[in-house]
Amino acid sequence: MYRLLIVTEKQSVRDMFEGMSGWEVMGFKQPRLRATTEEAIACMEKHHIDAIAMDPGEAFADLNAHVEQNCPTMLRFEVEENPEEQLKTIRLLDRLLNQIRADHSNDLYDENNALQYTRDRQLKAVLSGLVPTRKELNARLRMLRCPEQGDVPCIVARLGLDEDDPFLTDRWHYGSDRLEVALRNFFGGEQPHMLVHVAVVSQDEVRVLCYPRQAEALEEAAVRTFIEEVAQQVENYMGLRMKVLDVQSVPGLCTFARECSAS
Repeated sequence: MYRLLIVTEKQSVRDMFEGMSGWEVMGFKQPRLRATTEEAIACMEKHHIDAIAMDPGEAFADLNAHVEQNCPTMLRFEVEENPEEQLKTIRLLDRLLNQIRADHSNDLYDENNALQYTRDRQLKAVLSGLVPTRKELNARLRMLRCPEQGDVPCIVARLGLDEDDPFLTDRWHYGSDRLEVALRNFFGGEQPHMLVHVAVVSQDEVRVLCYPRQAEALEEAAVRTFIEEVAQQVENYMGLRMKVLDVQSVPGLCTFARECSAS
């Protein structure tokens, strides 16, 4: 069962969590509640903690720094205003923890690799427009401690697979997940000025997210050149032809939430 730590100075928050039931049915131990940074750190040193929530603001700045530095795979989640919303967050947290703890390969389990694998899956869901709301999209990014944020301008490229060359069905026999891994090796997860994510969203379309690593916005022309050069490398080495359909700046990943695309 998963173990949660809630660090808060607010009695109302403590009362809410103490009043919530059914934790074991949802796959969790009864959450541990602490009121100070010292108590929280002592708890983490004594017990395994899968996810933590804390009051925002300066009160727990030292605790936040401790988690960032010493607990790189511990998930983060928000305290909600009422039990119903909190339950939604807990259910989402459970799904993500299940993905991280799943055995995705025959290699020895590595929590860092499992966390990155889950991040990649969630960013694919984002780019595919499968996340229903901005709030949930931001919650997923925060829980998984993704460097990407929902409201930071970024660039998304759409590449079309040649419809006259059924690469995925006739020549590639490993599925879209393995194709993503192969393409990721070409595009690279980290470039000097941007983070890059690849998602095969359908049989005929690949999307590439380019997210700035610094405060400065990325230049569309430079990103387009990068995308076109890598697409040519893919064709040269794999024989997969991809046409660059468009390269566009977007206000943030939240624009891919279904509630935004539908409006």
